[in-house]
Amino acid sequence: MVPAMRAQDVVSTRCREVEVALDSTHTASRLDRCGDPTSPDLLWHLDRIDQLDGALDGQYHRRRAGAGTVIYVMDTGILASHAEFARVDGSTRVIAGFDVTQSVNVGASRCASANKAMRPCFEDMSELIGAEHGTSVASIAAGSNIGVAPAASIVSIRVMNESALATTRTYLEGLKAIIRHAYDPSTPQFNTAVVNISGWVLERLLGNPDPQPVPFAAVAQRMRDMINGVDAQGHPDPNGKRFFFVVAGNNVDNGCGRAGVVDRFPATLGRSTDGLITVGGMTADNAWWTGACRGGVEILAPAHSIFSASITANDHYRGSRPNFRSGTSFGAPIISGIAALLLSENPNLTPQELESIILSTPSRIFNPDPQYAGGKVAMIEPAPLPTLVARAPHAPQVTLAP
Repeated sequence: MVPAMRAQDVVSTRCREVEVALDSTHTASRLDRCGDPTSPDLLWHLDRIDQLDGALDGQYHRRRAGAGTVIYVMDTGILASHAEFARVDGSTRVIAGFDVTQSVNVGASRCASANKAMRPCFEDMSELIGAEHGTSVASIAAGSNIGVAPAASIVSIRVMNESALATTRTYLEGLKAIIRHAYDPSTPQFNTAVVNISGWVLERLLGNPDPQPVPFAAVAQRMRDMINGVDAQGHPDPNGKRFFFVVAGNNVDNGCGRAGVVDRFPATLGRSTDGLITVGGMTADNAWWTGACRGGVEILAPAHSIFSASITANDHYRGSRPNFRSGTSFGAPIISGIAALLLSENPNLTPQELESIILSTPSRIFNPDPQYAGGKVAMIEPAPLPTLVARAPHAPQVTLAP
């Protein structure tokens, strides 16, 4: 295993994987031999975000690490004991976990765990795909070796079960859990936190009766309130805590209509909501990823063949059989990690300012198109951060210096 990186390190993204057989058709991996120039660019998702163009150089210039920030991961749970989240003293950076999926019976596993938010489980390989999803997402955002912001604190908000099924009720309960945790005296203090949502949601699930389903509008309003500031009870408060939402734009095989256009909640909120950004996908050859939804995305991030943590062991990663993970689910945490890096440098940034900075990227894929966010690719270095112009307190927008 490679050691945890320091904030000032130039991290090699050229690494090898050691294959671990799970059964005849599935493998896991272990991370090995980073820094060997003959190794593949296994961590290309890190390599790409510090490049202005698509010429990958096998390095990630990590000039900051996200210390002092909090990323809430609304997903299927996070294996808190995974090596990607370990501190030097052996404790975990997954500082809390809340499971709000009790109302979703369809697709839930019979596997046993004291807290599936921090120790997800599975009974077979078909359940593993969903059960490990949240761990994969969290490792990309803030993993020690493969993550964008390896010093950020992580909170697991389990809103989806092993089949990655959720409802607007679990989303609303998850948002409430975030607010409660944000105001807990033991929680690291922050002005703005990041909320990653790598999924989509329905009001009703077939076979899962809910006599009073939560309307989409109620969830959307709570998210907008959290963007602009809420108090400990979740009431709007411009002086309260704020939350920057990063939402996956979804994929053509799961979350798009027949035309492949973004049409699922909450990804549909991105274009109309400042402080909430919808993320599309790109490939290692600097092209739009054809598996991603289009038409409603605001920024692109690596989303194809992404190396990420798994839950089959504390040092396992998703193997090459059947394939590495692909999806905008894994592009979204790259943006969440970038937001954490920005907040670590300037904790007073608002969600609207974070979105403005991220969208101001000069980086592009080679085939930009308005349907694909104009080809904009998120990046953090080597270009200097935009300079914020003085603004009135709590202004909803930020003007960037040329």
